[in-house]
Amino acid sequence: MQYIGKIKIELFKEISKNIITNEVVLTDKQREHIKERHPEILKKYEKYFTEIIEKPDYILKDNARENTALLLKTIKEVNKKDENVGNVNLVLRLAVEGEDKNNKNSIITCIPIGKNRLKSYKNNGKIVYKSE
Repeated sequence: MQYIGKIKIELFKEISKNIITNEVVLTDKQREHIKERHPEILKKYEKYFTEIIEKPDYILKDNARENTALLLKTIKEVNKKDENVGNVNLVLRLAVEGEDKNNKNSIITCIPIGKNRLKSYKNNGKIVYKSE
């Protein structure tokens, strides 16, 4: 299990009022899932996972899964004249009351998305947070 960082719990209150921790992890099982389904993700985006969870551009409620958030982020390389690396959707499972008290919020997967998909998420999803 790899520690990734911390969320600001107040940003996720519309998704779940009973979040028990601000810590986020990537389990070995989910790392393997990402590696098998989206091998390019770990190479290209893993170094940005902390930035994605701590400074998302958008947080949306996942309508398909309870206590789950979609974190959208456009990754830019500041030292490369703000060059876009790409857009991603990081799916985050929130640890809530009633579950094992040792649970942490955990990354389910991370998926690269194009401009059209990003626009679709913003237009059709339930946005609970938008960065300034």
